[in-house]
Amino acid sequence: MESNYKDVKLWWNKPQLRSILTLAKEEYGVWGRATGKTQGPIAYRSSHAANVMPRGATGIVGTTYMQLLDRTLPPLIKSWERLGYVENLHFFVRKRPPTSLNIKPAIYPVLHYEHSITWYNGHVFHLISQDRPGLANGKNVDAIIADEARFLNHQRYMDDIAPINRGNLEYFGNLPEHHMITMFTDMPTDPKGRWILDKREQMDAKDASQVMAIQLEANKLELEYYEAVSANNVSRQRYLLRKLKEYSKVLNHLRKGLVYYSEASSLDNIQILGEEQIRQWRRELIWPVFRAAVLNERTITTENGFYHLLDSDHHTYDAFDYTHIDSQGIYLPNGLVKDCRMDSDLIKGMPIDISLDYNSKIKSLVCAQETRRAYRVLKSMYVKRDERKVLDDLIDEFCTYYTYHDTRHVIYYYDHTALVTDATRLETLADMVVKRYEDNGWSVERRYIGQQPRHDIRFRMWESILAERDERFIPVRFNKLNCDALLTSMQQTATRKTKNGFEKDKRPEQNSAVKPEDAPHLGDAMDTLYIGKFNTTYGYQTPIGDLISA
Repeated sequence: MESNYKDVKLWWNKPQLRSILTLAKEEYGVWGRATGKTQGPIAYRSSHAANVMPRGATGIVGTTYMQLLDRTLPPLIKSWERLGYVENLHFFVRKRPPTSLNIKPAIYPVLHYEHSITWYNGHVFHLISQDRPGLANGKNVDAIIADEARFLNHQRYMDDIAPINRGNLEYFGNLPEHHMITMFTDMPTDPKGRWILDKREQMDAKDASQVMAIQLEANKLELEYYEAVSANNVSRQRYLLRKLKEYSKVLNHLRKGLVYYSEASSLDNIQILGEEQIRQWRRELIWPVFRAAVLNERTITTENGFYHLLDSDHHTYDAFDYTHIDSQGIYLPNGLVKDCRMDSDLIKGMPIDISLDYNSKIKSLVCAQETRRAYRVLKSMYVKRDERKVLDDLIDEFCTYYTYHDTRHVIYYYDHTALVTDATRLETLADMVVKRYEDNGWSVERRYIGQQPRHDIRFRMWESILAERDERFIPVRFNKLNCDALLTSMQQTATRKTKNGFEKDKRPEQNSAVKPEDAPHLGDAMDTLYIGKFNTTYGYQTPIGDLISA
């Protein structure tokens, strides 16, 4: 009978090899873009833990459940398959395994298979997210893995999730893998993510180096053992087995309390990525983002930020309608149409406030609704000239996303930049926006805010808004996922002194090496939206500059 198995050669870069050799009980990695975090340490360590702890459990932890479905599981499953594991044979994703396979249940049996992955030996991976805290309730796990760890609310993780990594000492207490922790991320750019950088202080570099060296020697002995098996040298086999057991005993002792921390840049994977990919990222990314995401350098926060009080935890929220998402019966959301039905923050029966920025390279839109406690920014959107998209495309994409909103009415805030015309058209940009909405079956209420206040006035305005100490300014909250581009734009916007005084640093808008969506354009649209809402809704006739100075 012909075998279905085949030999596959795997290539590992140096950071991946160091992780595999160390196999510490706790590993924390801060690695740049496309360095092989999931393909290497996350896939290897998670599958290894499952193999050595049959009927045990691992928690796969994410900030949101959608992150787990959309960004964590697909590459993890692909990486398991690269290691030789076959879906529906070695593991079963979000469903009960066939009873014909006689897979023993986990020590703590699975109650909801739609939130788990079952391994062939009964080990179970529980999907646990911070926006669905009930998924962690009552759980006992033997290991934890987390990708994109810098986005975790670390205090909530320590309070709600870390304590479930407990128990089962009678089954696995002798194993160094028991209660293993594996956390990886790219370089934090916000102070909230500093906690993972501090893990370096917990590592004993000497012990980690010793483990790597011993494991290398053990690997050599293992190769010699297989050679002795091929040569049918029984006495040599016995000797090598005895030596391997001795090495294993020493390694287990060293690994039991070992913490390993590593950093790696995208350059560590250049053999796979190629130089051109690095050069492309350098052309596309602004320098601070390139330094953090690719070179893996520590560049937390923008110096002299225009929105320097913006707090990525306090001023943001997650809002997924999991009733809708779960009702789709999806395996993974690769084919899920992403529209407003996925959002739990959209208020039915209420119009949507919008504002735009009209740069030639990029057309940007920000939208929001008011609640009793905060002005909730629902989503940011943009289209780019180099993608051959224009203003009409942006409006069409908005209308498509909000097709299922029951109130097809927008309140459109715009400033003097929307009233320009040129030789190619007689209608203003504002007229074009209104017409396109009406063509899509939406009604528009126009709110003209006049000339934008000076930059220094807007700077002080945002200090008042984000500090939340002046009751005249309604607080702002941003949908973390839907406003990702807006938040990046605001966090990367710096200030500078010019002949006109204190201003936003708009130079990135003219820099061809900066992606337009990372420049201040989206932040400008947000300025317009808040100023319009503030003046119109709350009836302030006093100029904002005078109000702030009062």
